[in-house]
Formats: sequence, C-alpha cells, structure tokens
Amino acid sequence: MRIEVRNVTVSYDGIPALNDASLTIDGSGVVMLTGPTGAGKTTLLRLLYGDLLPTQGTVLIDDAPTASLRPSQKRAIRRRQGIVQQNCKLVSDYSVFDNVLMPYALAGLSKADATRVCLGLLADMNISYVRHKFPHQLSGGERHLVALARAIATKPEILIADEPTGTLDDVTSASVAKTLRYCVEGGMALVISTHSSGLVSAFPEATICSINDGVIKIHDPQIQETIA
Repeated sequence: MRIEVRNVTVSYDGIPALNDASLTIDGSGVVMLTGPTGAGKTTLLRLLYGDLLPTQGTVLIDDAPTASLRPSQKRAIRRRQGIVQQNCKLVSDYSVFDNVLMPYALAGLSKADATRVCLGLLADMNISYVRHKFPHQLSGGERHLVALARAIATKPEILIADEPTGTLDDVTSASVAKTLRYCVEGGMALVISTHSSGLVSAFPEATICSINDGVIKIHDPQIQETIA
C-alpha cells in the first residue's frame, strides 16, 4: 500500500496542526513519528487512514485521493490497514476475546479457525488472562494491548499505531516491540507515533519523522520530504 501526503495543511479553527507537509510511504519498512505532544503526529496518522481530510493539499492511497473516496472504498482500504488509536476504540459490550475475534470473522474465517488463531494471538501478546473481561474492566495498558492485537489480527499490509506503548511499563513495551518486529519480518509496514526512545531504538532501520509545530523533518533519504 502506497500512501502519499502532498503539501498538506490541516487547520483547526484557523490554526495549522500540519503545515505544508509532504511524505511518501512506499508500503514497506518502519516509520516512527516523534515530537512533543500537540506537534501534529495524531493528525498525520488520521490522514493516512482517511479519517481526516486535509484543509489544503492532497493525500493519496494507492493513487486515489482520499477526498474523493466513497465509503465502500474507504472500508476496503481499512481492511488492508491495522489501526491503533490512542483511545483504543474497543467495542464496549464485547469481551476481549470477541474484540480480537472480530477481524477474523469479517475476513470470513470459520469460527473454529478464527477461535484457534485468536487464542494464539492473545497468548503471543501475553493477554490470555483477560480474554473474558470487558473493556471497562481493563487497565489502560491492557486496553492498548488488546487494540494492538485486534489491529494485527489479520496481518494487514500496514499498521498505523498512535502511541501503542504509551501506557505500558518497560518490560511490556519490550514485548510489544518484539511482536512488532515479527510483523515487520512478515512483510507488514509500520507507521508509529511514539514518545518512547526504547521503541525507536528497537527499530534502528526506521525512518524517523520528527514533527514540531506541524512541520515534518524526515531523517531518511528514501522517503521524500517537502518543507516550506
């Protein structure tokens, strides 16, 4: 999946959250978004999965402008993406097991196969012990782990994750980094916003996009950059 952000400005009440930003993600590798709170990282991530449209400029997903995508086209694209938002967006009246099972069901797996794979993923993420709980019964860190498990369940082409380790302790964060490494080795692209130097250092090959006051500075010659 190729995603291009071309000269994009996003403004809220006239104040730019991103300012004439350009970025190309070629569908492989790891991109880490860094920068202070409020710099524009979440805004950029929302552009990548079509949840937000630019005030100016263009976002293309596989050469299709997100501004002209029909709802059915957006749904088709998101089935190829794994998305972890800061608020996790778990289904409140589903158990952990059912939240993680949901992508398998949507992908058409049989109930037996979906159950088997889902249980394996929960074990890999070290959250089997909460599989019968509901989101309101989980800690913030547990909710993020469940959201990550759901996002990678069907092995999407690209994982777009907003602070996936932000509420986790160092040991659990290291475990998540290991899981993400397996995803990359399996061919999944990662775009992750983070304040964690540990997560960044776990991927020395990553392209680092530092964002400050809505301006992107990209530390990798393979990803194109345009800064006003």
